[in-house]
Amino acid sequence: MKKINYNDLDQDIYYFTLKNGLKVYLIPFASKKNFYAILGTKYGSFDIEFQNQKGENIKTPYGTAHFLEHKAFEQEDGIDPFKFFSKSGINTNASTTFDNTRYYIWGVNSIEENLNYFLDFIFSPYFTDENVNKEKGIIKEEILMYEDNPEWALDDNMRKNLFYNLPVKEKIAGTTSSIEEIEKEDLYNAYNTFYNPSNMYLVIGGNIEPKKIETLVKSHKKLNSIKGLSNIKRKEYDEPNDVKEEFERLYMEIKIPKIRYSFKINRDNFKDLSLLEINMYLGIILSKLFGSTSDFRERAQMENLTSGFFVEKNNFSNFITLDITAESDKPDMFIDLVNEAISDIKISKAELERIKRVWIASEIRMIDSVELTVDNIYSDLIMYDQVYSNRIELIHNMNIKTLNKVIKNLDLTNKSLVMILPNEEKM
Repeated sequence: MKKINYNDLDQDIYYFTLKNGLKVYLIPFASKKNFYAILGTKYGSFDIEFQNQKGENIKTPYGTAHFLEHKAFEQEDGIDPFKFFSKSGINTNASTTFDNTRYYIWGVNSIEENLNYFLDFIFSPYFTDENVNKEKGIIKEEILMYEDNPEWALDDNMRKNLFYNLPVKEKIAGTTSSIEEIEKEDLYNAYNTFYNPSNMYLVIGGNIEPKKIETLVKSHKKLNSIKGLSNIKRKEYDEPNDVKEEFERLYMEIKIPKIRYSFKINRDNFKDLSLLEINMYLGIILSKLFGSTSDFRERAQMENLTSGFFVEKNNFSNFITLDITAESDKPDMFIDLVNEAISDIKISKAELERIKRVWIASEIRMIDSVELTVDNIYSDLIMYDQVYSNRIELIHNMNIKTLNKVIKNLDLTNKSLVMILPNEEKM
């Protein structure tokens, strides 16, 4: 087991890799009583087509990754993982995104007993025709419930409009028709390919003793009996730079219009930079344009253009999207203000340094949270396949020359707008 310091602060990270490839990261917090653990796989709704262990080309229905997440909690011995953990006051849950599926437990008691069972149930797949068919109705109800949610409608329709070929254009949970196509063979093909330790990460933080956790993980029979895979072959997609649809108008039961304005950016525009550097410099730009002290935010509030908005950045294969979501009874004026803000981006060295100081202060505050620290380390592993333990140093080293180069190469011409209006405005 090796040790690295985290962000040059009073916090260490211990890490090791099992023979089958599982990467384990342990973050002990001497002052905390709780623990938080994530066991995740680089397998999400994006991974529709791949090769299984026999080298066969497999195509699974949309929603398979999310369906598999549900079925992982079904155990052949009949024990309900939720009830097992609740006996000692431990919580458990799971989530599926486009690029990963994660399972987590958190609490304050019996870390070793619960971690041992955590590994047991994740590495004990049990799919039958009966339990798969039973789950279809449950997931269909979940899909139908989200269809009436305006926020989900914005997100789902925007991805559909941005992308031609990438599977992210489809809903993470799939559709009611695609769910009906899922069989136990689909789940086993996906599980045996992607739920392999060589494709997974275990991150645990809190009131833990790294040596004890290392011993437990290295001696866990079921986990260590699994052989690692040399590589996983996923389908590669050819995706155009332009957007599929530039505008869509929807009508729903809402009072105030909602909008999602998104920009589709090819990472190849920044060939000299790593993905981390691209994300960091884009973060600086978004902070300057739309942050809490930005001119945009002040004008939007002064002119009553929005009752609330937020900006986020997402990575999809070789593309990055910048997404602005807002609630506004003056949507056209709000969009005009966005276009004005991005038309001539200029950031001075003094502004860059100010944003960096705020960012570094935020990084220092986050280290006090077990959950945020574990989440950040896990996110690094999923996105970059490594932990950036020197993020504060990286922020310090950001410079105006590179920032200006990113701004120069930032192509915001490929964009799409989704607008949801109240039903009564429908002509």
